[in-house]
Amino acid sequence: MKIIILSVMVLGLLFSGESMATYRVDGMMCALNCPKKVNESLNGLYGVKSCKVDFESKTATMVYNDEKIDADKIARTIARGTYFKVKNLNKKECPIYFWSVLFGKS
Repeated sequence: MKIIILSVMVLGLLFSGESMATYRVDGMMCALNCPKKVNESLNGLYGVKSCKVDFESKTATMVYNDEKIDADKIARTIARGTYFKVKNLNKKECPIYFWSVLFGKS
């Protein structure tokens, strides 16, 4: 029984969904308080493992568990907690083509 529990725990760690996302954070005006506000907005958010905010490049890089939280929720949480404009740089936006709009296909 102990072997089964131990193997389930090890497999859970091996297949845990750790992801990284980079966000553009517009609206930061200072190098001290603004990155601190971004970090504070994520305190206690379930699934976020680490956050690194770079004022010079106006970016925030997150390591999170994608089984517990998604990248869009992290962006919404930062925007709501800081009132900065946050954009996920890893998200691929699909271009809108004339024919797809005309015929209603996405």
